[in-house]
Amino acid sequence: MCGICGIVSRDRNESVDHEVLLAMRDAITHRGPDDAGHFFGPGIALGSRRLSILDLSPRGHMPMATADERFWITYNGEVYNYRALRATLEGRGHRFRSDTDTEVVLELYADRGPAMLSDLNGMFALAIWDRQERTLFVARDRLGIKPCYYASSGARFYFASEEKALFAAGIPAEFDRSTWEELLCFRYVAGEQTPYVGIKRLLPGHYLIWKDGRVQTHRWWHLGERAQAVQLPQDHLAWYRDTFDDSVNLRRISDVPVGVLLSGGLDSSSVAASLASQAGSGVASFTVRFSEPGYDEGPIAQDVATKWRLDAHELTVTPRDLLNRLHRASWLNDEPLVHGNEVHLWAISEYAKPHVTVLLSGEGGDETLSGYIRYQPLKYPRLLRSARASLLPLAAMLPLKGRARKLKRFLSMESLDSFVLFNACEVLPADLSLLGFKAAASFPFRERVLDEAQVFYPGDPHRQAMYSDQHTFLCSILDRNDRMTMGVSIECRVPFLDYRLVEGVAALPSKAIRAGFHTKPILRRSLGNRLPESVLRQKKIGFGVPWRQYLRSGDFRDLVRSLPDA
Repeated sequence: MCGICGIVSRDRNESVDHEVLLAMRDAITHRGPDDAGHFFGPGIALGSRRLSILDLSPRGHMPMATADERFWITYNGEVYNYRALRATLEGRGHRFRSDTDTEVVLELYADRGPAMLSDLNGMFALAIWDRQERTLFVARDRLGIKPCYYASSGARFYFASEEKALFAAGIPAEFDRSTWEELLCFRYVAGEQTPYVGIKRLLPGHYLIWKDGRVQTHRWWHLGERAQAVQLPQDHLAWYRDTFDDSVNLRRISDVPVGVLLSGGLDSSSVAASLASQAGSGVASFTVRFSEPGYDEGPIAQDVATKWRLDAHELTVTPRDLLNRLHRASWLNDEPLVHGNEVHLWAISEYAKPHVTVLLSGEGGDETLSGYIRYQPLKYPRLLRSARASLLPLAAMLPLKGRARKLKRFLSMESLDSFVLFNACEVLPADLSLLGFKAAASFPFRERVLDEAQVFYPGDPHRQAMYSDQHTFLCSILDRNDRMTMGVSIECRVPFLDYRLVEGVAALPSKAIRAGFHTKPILRRSLGNRLPESVLRQKKIGFGVPWRQYLRSGDFRDLVRSLPDA
């Protein structure tokens, strides 16, 4: 797990400035404090900051080369099935100098080229330079768990794990005003575009090839197509349980201590139970506590810790501590803080760092298993259509609040497609007129994803919303997870996003996703017997933070009042 960066020039005779590459590399020191490396060649420079997880010896130093030094890799991630892949390569005559997954990925590329990506089970962003062909190959994992950004300037192409490394290379941090509407409505910018002019993100499940100054991007993983190709056993509950346990087991691979982020919710509790059942008692768990009623799941997390004999650790983050951490969290994130709990995730990760270097979390469970309350109305499209005609006039006369108010606003939309597209929004384009903002209500990437979802789940807005979130909202969750945990040099692994689980659940019929009266029936029925009753009974809270209360009192109120009007 590391931070990566690089520069390649169309002019092969150009010598890349060492100071620029090192400035990029060291702007992301927090991603890899254990080692720093670089490679310079004619018109090429690669950088790496290493967080040592597998093979802690100097043999894991990066950038790493093949024995003939044709291929050079800088790599961020973990490929959990690397030992099985290594055994196959050894059978084909490959020889290894380290016990790292980095070297396995490098040799796989030398052996098979980009086709090797489909063999990898893990999270990664990587770049491989082919000295013979003068091509740069940059790839990202299926779901986008690990980040990768790039930009072009003149004859040069730049890439890095974080935007701040591009800024360090001289790429301007110029805000792209065309992203205002998407930021205000969705709170983040989806797809290739970022809030910065000229800076793009490589999409999840994609790779690019740079050659002679030209960039070609390819989609190597397509969830809809993979879901159509998957063949599942009839007992899908047993399949989910066994595959989930195998996913957790793979993510135990480490030469450093492994713990779990435990909120007390269904997802993180399932991860903790599976991890403890395989690793035994004493697994370290880390829980954020709240003093405010309605936000604290600490007692439920304690029930899980007691049942599975976890080594439980708790942290309460005070409003004053939040205020003190905001600037650093903003710096780590580069883009706006959009979820409200970034600072808490950073704080609990920092608290965990003296105990572990790897954490498992429950991210991805809601998007893949239909955990969000906002999905529920979409299960009944016919009822929604009827409600627009019968309930909307009545609702207009009632002082509705919370979810009921949001449902009323969605019912007033022109189409069910809009309900799906804006499902995660609290602010709609029409609301922006109150700010004097002329909204275009056009979001091309999100609309393309919805079109794709409608091809694979025709007439099923519930599954369309899930598919859309897996390509948009989930990406923002994973960006937050990566920035806040890597901000304190911790690797965070997400068992729910093992591609076998994601593809398999996407292939299940909708009746399996919607069975019963509770959210996530597949998870409840396959793993629920491992969990305390308090977890199964608990209404969904999510990782909520009482910001409304904080911003109306004390130091936060003063901070808001001190902000300029324009």
